[in-house]
Amino acid sequence: MKLPFHDYHIHTVYSGHSDPDMIVSDVIRYAEARGLEEIALTEHSFDWHLGPDGNMKLIKKEIRKAAPRIKVFAGMEICPDFKHPGRLVYEDFDKGSIYPVLTGFHSYPGFDKGWHELLNMSPADKKKIYSSWLGIMEKVVENPLVDILAHPCRIIMQNGIVREFTGPILKDLENLFIAAKTRAVAVELNEGLFCRINGDRIRKSYLDVFRLAIEKGVKISIGSDSHRILDVGNFDNIYSAALELGLKKKDFLSLSQ
Repeated sequence: MKLPFHDYHIHTVYSGHSDPDMIVSDVIRYAEARGLEEIALTEHSFDWHLGPDGNMKLIKKEIRKAAPRIKVFAGMEICPDFKHPGRLVYEDFDKGSIYPVLTGFHSYPGFDKGWHELLNMSPADKKKIYSSWLGIMEKVVENPLVDILAHPCRIIMQNGIVREFTGPILKDLENLFIAAKTRAVAVELNEGLFCRINGDRIRKSYLDVFRLAIEKGVKISIGSDSHRILDVGNFDNIYSAALELGLKKKDFLSLSQ
């Protein structure tokens, strides 16, 4: 099995927290050298010194200046708006003018804490976060601006909120994926997330999330979530997961088709 030669989740220096060598032109040259055929620069809608609109203009300008020999999309990774479920924190653009649009959680709903922080949560806290996460995801997948669900379930895999994807959780996800299929929203196999999964048990059950997505006809997007140059197009964990899942060419998202 061969993975598609594209990477649809790449960050740049404009994120404010990527390596200094993640200059747009250098990312493009590196992707070309690795043999990638398509990439998407999907910068965050936060931590930008000029704001999303201003930085997006700069990124598009730098893409044109680089004169890429491969297809380069100017997308964005935008968080759901916790205060207004179904909306994104940044929506001041027309459908297609930023493409693809990825959405995913970077902090816990109802808590002023990032996804990567170790927290001492009570069972009630975990239940509340899971319920909030699910409710927001069910609404945001209906947002017509959204193209890809980035690093799906990452936030609920932290701090023991979900220790295994089985039973009722998969049932909840089944409804989410039915809606995703209807809206032509893809789900992402995210290399960065697979690198951080702690424990074989949850990793194996996490693959069932993607088996369910495929069963429901949802396309699979692949992305490195790279913040440093050497991670662009690096899919060691995704490749292993794709083999286990038995993915075929028809299962993958292609932005150019």
